[in-house]
Amino acid sequence: MKIFTYNQYIKYIHKVRLNAVLQLAEEGEQYNIEKTNHRHDKLMKNILKDKKEVAMLINNFLEPKEEIKQEQLIRYTNSYITKKYKAKEADLVYRLKNKEIFFLIEHQSYIDYRMSYRILNYCVDIIQEWGRNKKITKLTQYPVIVPIVIYTGNMKWKVPTNFKENQIRDHIFDRHHIDLEYNLIDVNKLTADFLIKNDNKFGYIMLIEKSKDKHELIQNVNKIIKNTKNKEYLNEITNIILYILNEILNEQEQVNLLEKIDNKVGDEKMSTLIDRLIAERKRDVNQGMLQGIKEGIKQGIKQGIKQNQKQIAENMLKLNLEDEIIIKTTGIEKAELGKIKNKIENEGFKNAKNNK
Repeated sequence: MKIFTYNQYIKYIHKVRLNAVLQLAEEGEQYNIEKTNHRHDKLMKNILKDKKEVAMLINNFLEPKEEIKQEQLIRYTNSYITKKYKAKEADLVYRLKNKEIFFLIEHQSYIDYRMSYRILNYCVDIIQEWGRNKKITKLTQYPVIVPIVIYTGNMKWKVPTNFKENQIRDHIFDRHHIDLEYNLIDVNKLTADFLIKNDNKFGYIMLIEKSKDKHELIQNVNKIIKNTKNKEYLNEITNIILYILNEILNEQEQVNLLEKIDNKVGDEKMSTLIDRLIAERKRDVNQGMLQGIKEGIKQGIKQGIKQNQKQIAENMLKLNLEDEIIIKTTGIEKAELGKIKNKIENEGFKNAKNNK
């Protein structure tokens, strides 16, 4: 297990000025190109809010000497978290109850070559927040941070996991390198069997994230439905199918998957899954129709105003008013005024011809 200790904290504070930390917060907001409307972040944000799932994640991937129970985990609220955490909703921090041990969980769906630097700054920020209202004495013991990076992108993760690998090489000052390593959970290195065997939401979400195309996605969702008997998990998969994968799967593909969940669950509230899908589709159609009506009214108003301009301009031309006055009064374009003039002239020519 990789951790961030007090000695590393002291080394870092003496090497980097505080304004560099503050600068990172601003850069982090600009660099965060994928907000929670992205499929990856929606899935991961939801799973990392669940203390039970986070406890299983820590136990399965970090293998601590003592098993972590969900009751031991306390989630840090926004009042404790610095600006960069508020800006990135997928990032979460947990603390062990009655212990100064923190778990920093960072989700990445794209390659970030600054990751070790970001993790270092996050660790220092957590310690600074922890000590903000504390009286520091010679007996003070600083907390331990356990950084975890969950990577769900398609490209191979070739980013150093230890900050010292990004520092310049100089054998004279080797002992001054900051030895901070984060724990990497790379979805690309996890097999489907491994993700399914523990029967938990995190494994299932990672399996969905692991899907390279729609065909593999459907296969993996089918594996999950077949593997689990947990109705809570099946309900979660239902919501994912309805609200997150709805832009990937067509209606028939969604119906097929929902029917399999419905058959497995049987009675109770889950038996109305198809009705929920139909209701969702109707809502989308109604919203589309409403938008179309609004747009039609808007265009109609514009067309009416334009038509009224033409009529006024035509009346003013018949009164032999100057072009400049007509343009200023009606706001009509000069080219459009020219067309109206031609129309009046043609009508006059036709009337004269008929009178003969």
